[in-house]
Amino acid sequence: MPSARDRAVTYLLAAAGGLLAALPWLNFSLYPLAWIGFAPLLVALRRATTRRDAIALGLVAGMVCNVPAFIWLMHTMNVFGGFPTVVSGFFYLCLSLYSACQFVLFSVALFRVGPGPLALSAPLLWIPLELLFWNLFPWRMANSQLELPLVMQVGDLTGPYGLSFVIVWTNAALAALWSEKRWAPLVASSAAVLTVVGYGLVRWPQIEAEVAASPALRVGLVQGNVGIREKGNAAYFEINIGKYHALSRPLQNRVDVLVWPETVSHEWVEGSAPRLNAQQHPFADLETHLLFGGLAYQYADGEEEARRYNSAFLIDPAGAILGRYNKQILLPFGEFLPFSSWLPWIKDLSPNSGDFSAGDGANTLDLPSAARLAPLVCYEDVPSGIAREMTAIGANVLLTIFNDAWFGDSMAPYQHEAIAVWRAIENRRFFLRVGNAGDTGVVDPFGRVVERLPLFVEGTVEREIRLLETRTFYTKYGDVFAWAVTGLAAALLIWPRPVNREPWTENG
Repeated sequence: MPSARDRAVTYLLAAAGGLLAALPWLNFSLYPLAWIGFAPLLVALRRATTRRDAIALGLVAGMVCNVPAFIWLMHTMNVFGGFPTVVSGFFYLCLSLYSACQFVLFSVALFRVGPGPLALSAPLLWIPLELLFWNLFPWRMANSQLELPLVMQVGDLTGPYGLSFVIVWTNAALAALWSEKRWAPLVASSAAVLTVVGYGLVRWPQIEAEVAASPALRVGLVQGNVGIREKGNAAYFEINIGKYHALSRPLQNRVDVLVWPETVSHEWVEGSAPRLNAQQHPFADLETHLLFGGLAYQYADGEEEARRYNSAFLIDPAGAILGRYNKQILLPFGEFLPFSSWLPWIKDLSPNSGDFSAGDGANTLDLPSAARLAPLVCYEDVPSGIAREMTAIGANVLLTIFNDAWFGDSMAPYQHEAIAVWRAIENRRFFLRVGNAGDTGVVDPFGRVVERLPLFVEGTVEREIRLLETRTFYTKYGDVFAWAVTGLAAALLIWPRPVNREPWTENG
């Protein structure tokens, strides 16, 4: 039986693994830590002698990782949902415990199967959890590499999962070297790293050539710096939209389309209306096309109460509606309150929560030119599916209008951005991101943020982008890599084990 000192060291290793996994997510300049930081947890799991040990080690690592990485969620639940601080803290603790279960499941599975040939068990078991484990704000190991775009280019084949696989494999190889002095896993994982780098070196000039050959579109992105209190207060509505008028006027004659953020306009528009009336038009002096976030309603057959939508509208100067899109993925505690249809009384705990309906499908917003815009709204650039679907139906520009002011002056807007940039790589599109209070910017098809406005400032971005038409492997086939790995992991887990299998100890 391990001594008390040995057990303490083992738990410290697990905690170190969780913390080092979180740090690059809190400061992206620490991205090298992702390549080595998970190794201490893997070493700790090699010392586990029972499944209970594995559960405890995974729980420690998961809590140490998740609590600091997403601490801003307490502020968001308090401000966005209107929950008291104590209630927000309780919900955050519950959410952290739930998120830590990803580490627990990984640890139990790895304890069951062992490190495997060339230390491949760890990446084989981690990727299915990245793919299938639901998180409110999902993160992948690959999201930490925002400042190393060369290795991210594999995303047009595998999404973020290919790079996550290589990162976790490198950590597992280092754990094998540490615990067993085996070099073969590190040699194999290093070959995988070189393959990813080599793919980036080959793919980069190909995409540059496609960008150079594609038609141009001039865009103007407008960030009004409208805070939470002003945005939700009717007394400020005219003042708020006046900021967008003032920022847009000098810009509009130089761009093909202006883009304003999510729910800039608070005038409700009937879902089938062909144009905006004078009261609904958000910019009477408009001289170019405008894409803006607004509110729509629609009466469904047989329903007495209208469905309400968080929408994006594309209009011409006269107010003709060229296209509209209704947000499909609603944010809990803000746009709807989970379980409120069953437990109406919980609405009293969250008076700020809305009652919106989800849109029923993807569509592009098309300018009279060749530009076909994919109008994602807020959280919809976090999962890959809607951006991929819109690209598949013809979108040649990705665009998100959002409001991250709810997160305050925290890492959350930048974490949101680090997840979202993968949509540009996966589909090889320019990606416009326009926020009420930041961080508005332009992402190129390599996943680089080439323009960015700081948080909580007024400003505009004027930029020429290109309309790419290429269809990537990922756009066509999606997460086939991640699903293939999931199939291998399932086979690994159900493969019969010897009845008298020895505990997986420090010596392997």
